Amino acid sequence: MKVWLARTGAISMATALMLMTNACKQAPKPEVAENQSVSQPAPQPAPSVPNIHVTPPVQAKATEAKPGPKAEKEPDTTVFGKGKASVHFKGSPHDRSFWSEQLDVDNSGNPVLVQEAWDNRDKVLYLSNDRNFTCGNGQSASGSTLMAIYAKGNPRKRAVGSGWWVSELNAGDCGVPAEGLYGCKFDAAGNNKDCGAATMQPEVNDVIIVPLSPSSTPGGTSGQASPNSTGSAPASSSSSHSSSDSGSSSNSGSSSNQ
Repeated sequence: MKVWLARTGAISMATALMLMTNACKQAPKPEVAENQSVSQPAPQPAPSVPNIHVTPPVQAKATEAKPGPKAEKEPDTTVFGKGKASVHFKGSPHDRSFWSEQLDVDNSGNPVLVQEAWDNRDKVLYLSNDRNFTCGNGQSASGSTLMAIYAKGNPRKRAVGSGWWVSELNAGDCGVPAEGLYGCKFDAAGNNKDCGAATMQPEVNDVIIVPLSPSSTPGGTSGQASPNSTGSAPASSSSSHSSSDSGSSSNSGSSSNQ
């Protein structure tokens, strides 16, 4: 009798364990709450241009475009600059000269080596160097930079000390959607104007600027800051600016081309 009871008890326990195991397997999984928040990707920074401005020491060189006392003469060339940030010279080699010297190009107090070219025919001083810079949207980037400053007697009648600059950016640098040139024109007081995507006009060594807008990149939601303070492009304008515009500042309330 005792053996039978023990055997019966063992069978009952095994049956109970089997039922419990099946119940656990068949138990429904907890449902995800309908209102559970789903993480959203962070918005991409609005596109902008580098925070580059012509400095007074650089701008002053346009009034007397000649090598400094420690400058080193560079060989003649028909192409000045680097990559897309370059200009092509035409005419006689006697109408141009090239040198390199240390200049403070960002008001940091630290001079850096800059390549320079003087176009005596068009009365334009060019400067070229690789730069590290912040962007109008707070990012940091680097790129080959070319700057042009109009001197006295330039045939385009641009204001003395005015000009333009461009930097070659990779896609994503400063939030821009595609690689290429980006920059600004600046007036005789050194204020950046008409900032945005830049296209070189090699036949006249000038640039066309198309303003950027936050909608030009996916996820761009915030507006641009003032070009006079950050170098970023105005978001409200979509028209391009060509080299045929006047180099002096406009008094009509619209942005001027330098």
